[in-house]
Amino acid sequence: MIRIFIIAQSIVTQAGLRALLTLDADLEIVGSAIRLESTTAIAPLQPDILLIEQNAIADSIHFDIDAGIILLIDELSNESLTDYLRSGVRTILPNDVSSDELINAIKATSVGLTVLHPELIDSLTSALPTAKSTDLSSTTLTTREIEVLEMLAEGLGNKAIARRLNLSEHTVKFHISSIFSKLNVSSRTEAVILGAKQGWILL
Repeated sequence: MIRIFIIAQSIVTQAGLRALLTLDADLEIVGSAIRLESTTAIAPLQPDILLIEQNAIADSIHFDIDAGIILLIDELSNESLTDYLRSGVRTILPNDVSSDELINAIKATSVGLTVLHPELIDSLTSALPTAKSTDLSSTTLTTREIEVLEMLAEGLGNKAIARRLNLSEHTVKFHISSIFSKLNVSSRTEAVILGAKQGWILL
């Protein structure tokens, strides 16, 4: 069972999302709120997913919670999207996403995958400041770096990557640092987005 907490400013939107998601037997709604100021009060409910409308997030929010963050957006903004990605948002979808796409994204996010709607990938890539200033046409990742990047896309931590590849954590950190340097990024999410854009990995 995937436990979901909904944050949406409109009570009608909350009710609509609740009605939609409870149709799937694998999903359970554990609570809802009209605005997210902090994740402290939500943590005791142990949600697997926070499903959040863009306009229901307080400024400078930091997602200090062990849950997959799914953001439903109305419009793209270079600064805000970059902030969301770096604050821990894993999945970004347009507000008018279909019910099947939303449910599938929730299930994928719950197991650590990153989900980006096809319509958003180009916009998200251009929203990253590093993507504008970096020419990746001549950038080459090694086979091992691509393997590590694929595991970053799966949401695996350094220890899990080290175990799967039979490497030390120090070596994994070295590969991640090399990936960040080659792609000129500062977060795992940025690296995954650019990796997908270049066709090195699939999301």
